[in-house]
Amino acid sequence: MAEVELRRISKMYGSQKVVNEVSTRILPGEFFVLVGPSGCGKSTTLRMIAGLEEISTGELLIGGKPMNQVPPSGRNISMVFQNYALYPHLTVKDNILFGLQVRKVDKAEQGKRLERVAEMLGIAHLLQRKPKELSGGQRQRVALGRAIVSQHPICLMDEPLSNLDAKLRGHMRTEIRRLQQELGITMIYVTHDQVEAMTMADRMMVLRDGEVQQVGKPLDVYNHPANLFVAEFTGAPPMNTVPAIWLADQAGIELAGQRFLPLPMFHGIKDQTPVVLGLRPESLQPALEGQSMDASCQLPVTVQGVEILGSETIVEFTVGDKLWKAKWNGQWHCKRGETMHVRFDPAQLNVFDGETGKNLAVTTN
Repeated sequence: MAEVELRRISKMYGSQKVVNEVSTRILPGEFFVLVGPSGCGKSTTLRMIAGLEEISTGELLIGGKPMNQVPPSGRNISMVFQNYALYPHLTVKDNILFGLQVRKVDKAEQGKRLERVAEMLGIAHLLQRKPKELSGGQRQRVALGRAIVSQHPICLMDEPLSNLDAKLRGHMRTEIRRLQQELGITMIYVTHDQVEAMTMADRMMVLRDGEVQQVGKPLDVYNHPANLFVAEFTGAPPMNTVPAIWLADQAGIELAGQRFLPLPMFHGIKDQTPVVLGLRPESLQPALEGQSMDASCQLPVTVQGVEILGSETIVEFTVGDKLWKAKWNGQWHCKRGETMHVRFDPAQLNVFDGETGKNLAVTTN
């Protein structure tokens, strides 16, 4: 296992900076995910770690040693690409062993590694086939096998599941995570899918326009987003947000003429400051008759749409000028146009600066 450290890594293409001073330390044996929308710089960052892109400024260390000038072959890493990069004229067996053959690893050792990885991935019966004879999931396993037999302590993956259907993606997420834990390798994984990031990562880095937005454990990022972008990027459905006005004298907010009080977890915000209120869909629950609940923790809403998904129901309604979604367990047969109340716990509110988007939450003692 090896530690990977990025010290203010940047990438320039001419005068355009596509990655801007990214810094983080990836621990030995950690599953670390780079996540963000298309074009945010995550694949470029991964390729700089691999040595496939030159680092414009900053320093990359692997195992404590500077790597900026070290070629890919000297970095002791393996990589799985989005398109799997299999040789079409070679069999599965030869594709998996190609790197070992180039390195002139002993043939007996090659056989041992091949046998183990084929059994581990369930592809022993495919070893004599060519890539064109395989399904997408099988090709993905072959690419994984090639990375595993190399026995490099670091494995980089660039959106390896994007070509698979939804059911197979879910299965392969579990498979990759299991293999990483079983082998104890350091995994650096790139995806635009925040569900993949949430379910696979020990820690995740959220990128936007080449800038780091937040680094942390998935649930910390989900429950305590650093800014409005992270809040709206994570979650399915994502966080509901709406502009509001902060009332400093009452430590609350005014939204569409209604006041929500009190919000003791926030302080030090100037009166009448424009803010953005955020609530996760699962934080909004139906206010049922007979429940005693502070009126300031309820919203009167008119149902705009309903999606009954079997185990849960998504209810849509407008708050201010925004369409919000609530996620409730079970099957709720609401009707469009129906008026109802939804309730929330003030502790689950997020308040963001209306200009910078920064989360204004402050933990009080």
